[in-house]
Amino acid sequence: MTTTDPPHPVPALEEHAADGAVERVLFATDGGEAGAGALRWVARRAKSHRLDVEILTVVEQEWVTGELTTSQFDDAGERAVAAARQALERTAPSAVVSTGVGWGDPRTAFSRASEDKDLLVVGSNRTGRLSALLGSTFPMKLVEGAKCPVVVVPRNWQPSHGAVVVGVQGDGSDEAAVRFAAREATILHRELRVVHSWSVPTVLGPEIPMPTDEAGVADTHDVVLDRVLAELRIMHPGLEIRGVLAEGEAADVLAREATGEELLVVGSHGWTVMDRFFLGSISREVLTRPPCPVAVVRPREKGR
Repeated sequence: MTTTDPPHPVPALEEHAADGAVERVLFATDGGEAGAGALRWVARRAKSHRLDVEILTVVEQEWVTGELTTSQFDDAGERAVAAARQALERTAPSAVVSTGVGWGDPRTAFSRASEDKDLLVVGSNRTGRLSALLGSTFPMKLVEGAKCPVVVVPRNWQPSHGAVVVGVQGDGSDEAAVRFAAREATILHRELRVVHSWSVPTVLGPEIPMPTDEAGVADTHDVVLDRVLAELRIMHPGLEIRGVLAEGEAADVLAREATGEELLVVGSHGWTVMDRFFLGSISREVLTRPPCPVAVVRPREKGR
């Protein structure tokens, strides 16, 4: 992997910026048009965060076939990261930007590169009605292997001033996602909208007995949501927080609530051999057609 690192000047943030810490961002690109919205998203984020951005593309070894040579793929990779770098330096002058080109399996390479990062950002072309019928894509591979939160940005994304939406299941798997969402809402001065969906039958865990009638199920889920909201209001007394309880499939409810909003945050599971299976539930469904930028946040590994 080749990397170039420029001097690190002290960036100047806009007056409204609320986060003075440096955020280490890994920007993933495959040289395609899917990254257009993601580049705009990172540039906008630079107005409220101090960013140290590494732009990385990874060339899969199996692509080098026929008349195409290694040098041709190297050149293509360098052009891809150079174009992204020029775009960020033009639109986000406060960000510190470096670039890299690697070889190998993208899932493995980006997993390794994300270990010391705060955020991985990747663009998505999945905006059409047939997106759910497509197989695994570049951003999905990165979400499956990343060791930090991943933000997937639709190609057609445009800035909004909406809410930060977070989905909660009530089983403890989304605690990291809720913390992430609350921090984002605080920094951006946005409403935090906490969404919990329910359907019959459903399982909340052994500690919460499940009634058999529909009204009882709704009441039980209301208790789950109220508990999450109460904890958030204690921890973030100055934050505008609203709860939404809705009947329906979780992915459908979240897509409806997050359309046109600032950010949708969803939780996922830890790094195990079953990662791809578990990701295939709510997170995967939401990512098949993201209604806005989607952050997938997993619990931290032990010792991290």
